[in-house]
Amino acid sequence: MSNKADKPPWGIVEAKFFAAAQRYEQVPPQLGAELAFAGRSNVGKSSLLNALMSRKRLVRTSSTPGCTRQINFFQARARDGAEFRLIDLPGYGYAKRSKTERNQWAQLVEAYLTQRDVLRTVAVLVDARRGVGDVDQQLIEFVESRKLPAQVILVATKIDRIQKSKRKAALAKLKVATKGHLVAVSASNGDGIEQLWRTLRRAASVAPL
Repeated sequence: MSNKADKPPWGIVEAKFFAAAQRYEQVPPQLGAELAFAGRSNVGKSSLLNALMSRKRLVRTSSTPGCTRQINFFQARARDGAEFRLIDLPGYGYAKRSKTERNQWAQLVEAYLTQRDVLRTVAVLVDARRGVGDVDQQLIEFVESRKLPAQVILVATKIDRIQKSKRKAALAKLKVATKGHLVAVSASNGDGIEQLWRTLRRAASVAPL
C-alpha cells in the first residue's frame, strides 16, 4: 500500500464542473487563476482534461468531433491545497458545423480571451503527429499579439502514438511555433502530465514544487 508521501503534491484530489456559457454574459465571476485549453475538435482535449483532473468522465468525451459548443468551467484542487479553474474552450476546425455557428463560437472565445484578467495561460493543443495547423497558429498569434496576461503553452497530444525514435524530431518542428513553452503528453498512459501540471502552476504563479 502506498503512503501519503508517495502521492505527488500537484495531484488533483477534488474536481468538479461548475459552470457553462454559450454567451459571454453567462460566464461566472472572475475568482482565482484560470487555465484555458483550446484545440481542434479531434485533438483529444476532453481526454487530456480528464487526465489532468484525475477523472475518467468528468469532461464529456465523444467519438463525434465538435461536441463542445460552449465554454465549460471546472474547479480543481491539488493535494497541496492549490486551486485552479480549468476552462474547456469550444473545439475549432470542424467543417460540419455551420458558418454561423462557427462564427458565434469564435466571438465567444475572443471575448473570453480578451476580457478575463484572471486568465493565466492558454494551452493550445495540437496532435503531435500532425503539427501546428493554420488555425492553431492564428490562435497563438492572437494571444501573443494582444499582450494578454496569459502565456501560450503548446501541448503536443497523443505523443504515445509516435515511435520513441521519432519523437525528438517531431517535437523540434512543433517548438518553432511558440516561444519555447512546449509540453508533450499522452492522456492514455499519463506521459507528460506531471510536466504539464508544473508548467501550468508556474503560469498561474503558484509556488514551484
